[in-house]
Amino acid sequence: MTQQDINEDGLLDPRFLEKSYREAMELTQAVATYLEEGNEKLTGFNLEKPSEVHYASESMRVSTCLMQVMSWFLVQKGVAAGEISREEAAVAKFRLSAEDICLANVDTRKSNLPEPFIDFLEKSQNLYRQVARMDRMVYGAQDIENPVHQMFSRLENKDISE
Repeated sequence: MTQQDINEDGLLDPRFLEKSYREAMELTQAVATYLEEGNEKLTGFNLEKPSEVHYASESMRVSTCLMQVMSWFLVQKGVAAGEISREEAAVAKFRLSAEDICLANVDTRKSNLPEPFIDFLEKSQNLYRQVARMDRMVYGAQDIENPVHQMFSRLENKDISE
């Protein structure tokens, strides 16, 4: 993505938005198909219990990345269609989030994960990085703390003797 992919209103060029959305949708559909069919194939893949847990958690990571990306694209399509204003779309709840989950360093050698799954994990993280750049270019940087981290901070600061 370059500055030329943003129009004079500071929004994504509609053609670029549609092309990027279609690519994200194709990846999402491919992952959904793989996970649906893959669960049946995994029974013969010989994953041990720790590997099954790792596979399940990484499946959730891939799903979270793709849900975040697709949600962001749908908001952008809403902005382009005039259904939501650019200012409304800039609010934290409509911005890309869950970066700490989506872009966590994953040791794919940790367990016996199937190569196609590792490929989808890498592709979903790369897509998330691309959309994060788009989000920053259109709306600027954001400082959002993970709500779970906020809760832990509040618990740590609370006087336990009360």
